[in-house]
Amino acid sequence: MKKLFTILFCMFGMMASADDVKLALLQPRVAEGSEQCTPMELNMVRGELRKAFSKESSFQVLTRADVDIMLEEQGFQRSGMVENAQRKQIGIMTGAQYICVSTITKYGTQLYIEAYLVNIETGEMTNAATQYINVKNENYMLLPSACSELAKNMLSEIRTKRKVSAIGYVDLGLPSGTLWKSTNEDCGLITFDKAYNFYGSSIPTKEQWEELRDNCLWVWRQNGYNVKGRNGESIFLPAAGARNPVDVIGVISVGTLGAYWSSTLYNSDHSYTFSFGPDKVDASLGYAIWKGGLSIRLVK
Repeated sequence: MKKLFTILFCMFGMMASADDVKLALLQPRVAEGSEQCTPMELNMVRGELRKAFSKESSFQVLTRADVDIMLEEQGFQRSGMVENAQRKQIGIMTGAQYICVSTITKYGTQLYIEAYLVNIETGEMTNAATQYINVKNENYMLLPSACSELAKNMLSEIRTKRKVSAIGYVDLGLPSGTLWKSTNEDCGLITFDKAYNFYGSSIPTKEQWEELRDNCLWVWRQNGYNVKGRNGESIFLPAAGARNPVDVIGVISVGTLGAYWSSTLYNSDHSYTFSFGPDKVDASLGYAIWKGGLSIRLVK
């Protein structure tokens, strides 16, 4: 299971670009009381939804058979909702911020498709959309346009939220367009579990830390680094130290060590981290057990 966990995460991590909203698209379910849908109809609905989502800029669709198996084991396919711990696990394993659930009801030549998104961080079910199509004589010509409307309606609220001004964030002119918050979160040195529960996908990925390292000028300023982008904008990353996992030593290296969580898993109980010191201009990526206490800097 541990091996599968790591493999699944790596597959999705390689697929995802840093600035995309990531959607895990499930195989459609057949509504209770509906006539039985054929495997072809289920695959066609999922395929057309995938194409419709993929046409929308800044959205990435994750569709893997392993995701269906994993979510079904978690009870998601049966209920449409999951507990907090399960939802967090799904988010970590897939890299997705949302899960798309669709249901088909079939009566004669009529297909009624209902779809909605589940926010992985909050569990909120949002953006529900519906479409009817007639498939007389097995003519599915209306299916692509119906799925296109479904995708458009489901993504409209997310798109609106993304247009809201990113107050407190700095544009460093990075290739991905990622914005970095101007200050660390006021939560001290925090474990990975608590950090992910609080901040979810706003925690930088391993790739976002690498991009920051490779595309900015780093200058040591007594107790941290001034990180300046190519556009002249900058942020400051303090060296707030780190907390020992068992708290025997407590906080160490304050003022000389900067250690930050990434949201990218190393294995089932470790995540990649980003660390630096005054004599270490080329800040490095390592990994730490989730029970350790590190700093948090968020991105958009």
